[in-house]
Amino acid sequence: MSAGSDAARNLKKSLALSERALQNRPDIVALPENFYWRGPKQALARLAAEATPAALDAFSALARKSRTAFLLGSIIEPSRDKRRFYNTSVLIASSGKIQTRYRKIHLFDVTLPQGVSICESETCCAGKTAVTALIRGRRAGFAVCYDLRFPELFRQLMHAGSRMIFLPANFTRETGQAHWETLIRARAIENQVFMIAPAQTGTHPVTGVASYGNSLIVDPWGQVLARGSLSREEVVWADLDWGIQDRLRRRFPVLQHIRLA
Repeated sequence: MSAGSDAARNLKKSLALSERALQNRPDIVALPENFYWRGPKQALARLAAEATPAALDAFSALARKSRTAFLLGSIIEPSRDKRRFYNTSVLIASSGKIQTRYRKIHLFDVTLPQGVSICESETCCAGKTAVTALIRGRRAGFAVCYDLRFPELFRQLMHAGSRMIFLPANFTRETGQAHWETLIRARAIENQVFMIAPAQTGTHPVTGVASYGNSLIVDPWGQVLARGSLSREEVVWADLDWGIQDRLRRRFPVLQHIRLA
């Protein structure tokens, strides 16, 4: 997706894309980080109070109607710190009920090579807990965007039994060109998990920072099963073959050889 600063318009668009994705009869539909809004930080309080409940209600209704789970890449969630918010992934079960939430742990406080500084911690609080949940009987782990650079989180999710890890993201074009695919494939290979990484494209309407796009679904051997474009809004999908994962983990038992935990 390429989300802008009009939350209602973004929500309508994300629902339309999700309806298109449902034509493939998936077990789960995953959306990118910030899928329903990218705009000025002054609007965060209003967003959390109005747009977040609207998005949760709309996707809960769609989940019930379609009997399909949804991973809302990230929403703005209120915190006890009234000046800051959580950047939170929400898993909605096929029943329409919220199954779990993951609050982004690693916040993006960096200066990009082009000199643009981004300080996510000015507006967001860091989460503290790694989160997993069962989807159709198989355990999934959750991470968001900048978390990708911290392999210890993914190791923890693997040790918790994750067979797939979702990574909704809004990676910048500069860092994406250099590291996005390399890191996603590395996390998949070293943990022998499927990585599902829906991503933003387009340009942030306030900062002018371009997003990388290139949504990826990668198997536990590091093979790219599906790839999105750099600029188009679209549905990217793949079937995950659990048998391949089982055979790989038996024949190449690196996870049993871990000595430093």
